[in-house]
Amino acid sequence: MGCKRLRNKAEKVQRQKSYHNIDSAESIGLLFDSTVQANYFSARRFITGLVEAGKNVEALGMVLNEEMLRYYTPSPNIHLFSLEKITFFGYPDNREVEDFIKKDFDILINICTTENLSVDYVMGMSRAKFKVSVKFKENDFADFALEFKDDRVPETDELINRIKQYLTAISRK
Repeated sequence: MGCKRLRNKAEKVQRQKSYHNIDSAESIGLLFDSTVQANYFSARRFITGLVEAGKNVEALGMVLNEEMLRYYTPSPNIHLFSLEKITFFGYPDNREVEDFIKKDFDILINICTTENLSVDYVMGMSRAKFKVSVKFKENDFADFALEFKDDRVPETDELINRIKQYLTAISRK
């Protein structure tokens, strides 16, 4: 029920679609899964590299429960939300999530390697100009989706490297 409703809501989101690569993007939103601590550190390294390249980066990560929030170091450009706080439809019920999706990022990069309705909500409802993600079977809200052989699910670092490779190699016309 939540998936169909989300698809309908996402179709109504007004955004100015435009292609960006790493060079042309000034603002980048990053969506990541921090239910596994290694993914959090992978995301932090990716964010550091983008910031060092002069990009304005804001990240949103999900955790399983409120208790997990204590295990992560607060950062001004990394926000976390708990999968415990969701609406009846399975969407995140969090002010930081709502603020994040309203931002007009040049690129929104989803480095989650598993599909999740809360992540789909952020991808679908985001006003980002260009959305990048791994290809998922259900709700694929990306403008540019990476596929892996045999529907293999990549590790987070592999996905980050592939996204950087493509968004660096492709030129903006």
